Amino acid sequence: MTDVRFECRSVGFECEWALRAPSSEEILRRMRDHVRCAHSLPDLSHDLEARVSSAVHPA
Repeated sequence: MTDVRFECRSVGFECEWALRAPSSEEILRRMRDHVRCAHSLPDLSHDLEARVSSAVHPA
């Protein structure tokens, strides 16, 4: 299986955080933690989750 990559700025945050993971599900899990810590959001909204999913691409 090919890893996938995500960059936080690709969904509108002024943020350099990026990660590589084995799956889109792992990206979403880590992004939930990231938005809590770095962006003071309680969780991913449905809209933001959809934008994150759309922004995940092969590494």
